[in-house]
Amino acid sequence: MTFLPAVLLVAVSCALAAPPGDAAPAPALERPPSFSVGGYVKELWQYSRSSIDHRPYFINVARQRLSLDAARSALVAHVDYDHEQLAGSMFRTQEYRRFGLAEPAAFLDAEQSISTSATAIWRHRLYRWWAGVETDGGVLRFGRQRIAWGTGKLFNPTDVLNPANPFSVEKEERPGVDALYGRLGLAELTQAELAWAPEEGWSRNALLARVRSNWRSFDLSAMGGKTSLSTSSWIVGGDFAGNVADGTLRGEWSYSDPGGGRPSWKLSVGYDYTFTTDVRIPGFKDLSVMAEFFHNGAGRTGVFRYDFRKVLAGREITLAKDYAGFAFAKDLHPLLKLDVTVVLNLDDSSWFAGPVLTWDVGRSLFVSGGFQRYGGSAPTEYGRLSNVGYLQAQFHF
Repeated sequence: MTFLPAVLLVAVSCALAAPPGDAAPAPALERPPSFSVGGYVKELWQYSRSSIDHRPYFINVARQRLSLDAARSALVAHVDYDHEQLAGSMFRTQEYRRFGLAEPAAFLDAEQSISTSATAIWRHRLYRWWAGVETDGGVLRFGRQRIAWGTGKLFNPTDVLNPANPFSVEKEERPGVDALYGRLGLAELTQAELAWAPEEGWSRNALLARVRSNWRSFDLSAMGGKTSLSTSSWIVGGDFAGNVADGTLRGEWSYSDPGGGRPSWKLSVGYDYTFTTDVRIPGFKDLSVMAEFFHNGAGRTGVFRYDFRKVLAGREITLAKDYAGFAFAKDLHPLLKLDVTVVLNLDDSSWFAGPVLTWDVGRSLFVSGGFQRYGGSAPTEYGRLSNVGYLQAQFHF
């Protein structure tokens, strides 16, 4: 399909926000017409080495995002429209020549290259775009959207549409999916969800359902349906989250069959805790900590059985079976925040550590710098990956 969705959805947003001519005042329960504009301007510089031939490279990402939200009565629409320039020697690496930008495939073509060269791309695209209906009883929308299922912070066994990537430099940029999504309230604390992500050919379609409810202090859900791996691929699973010892205990599990392959289990269990302001341990005041265990039943235990092409192509996030993850967040100053993510491969003893320091400069300008350190022997999952250093400036409007 073409880039037409960009023009159409912007037009729909403007139409929804346009004031009605001689219409009577809306009833009190209806949403009044609204239209809001926001976005950001970002510069991101990264330096690393190729994990294939170990040659150094850099890349600069300059992105301008315009976000539009429109609503009129029960009708709603949202657009995130990007102009993005990517430039650097990364385009000469073996990774790029073999796997490109390793971005997820999209059913609807909402991206267009304005100009390209041997070391640069200038493109515009719709990062998000959707329109639909929202009422007190439910939601129905279609377009490129984030459908967030599961409770995992680093790993998501039940989120087969938008899985998290703990190694991403831009963690706030979560890939969306072109889908029809519906949510219906069944009771005060119970709701049902349905997501259909179409593709060319039934084998690549995903059709999933989820029911979510509450028991005492815990949120519980169960999900299942067809995945996009093959004609006969399927998944069932569930998740939970609740308050335990002043923190949050959460977990999720799934059992899936890729169709023609070996069915496998995946599960994660995590705990989040934030220390209070009156804690007496030095350095622990207002410290947020998180620990998570992840089991990947489809993974390998032998390092020479890893298929690194799946990671480099963006098709997989983990290759082994068992992992432990940790995250720490601490305000060093009202304007300075430190975030640290650590992931341990419990099978081959390789590890990842990613500290990020963010400075709130003021007037909606944020500057952050980070370093991703991969450790382990050469054949291991993280031992063969190259370190990444990066610096980012982002202005919100």
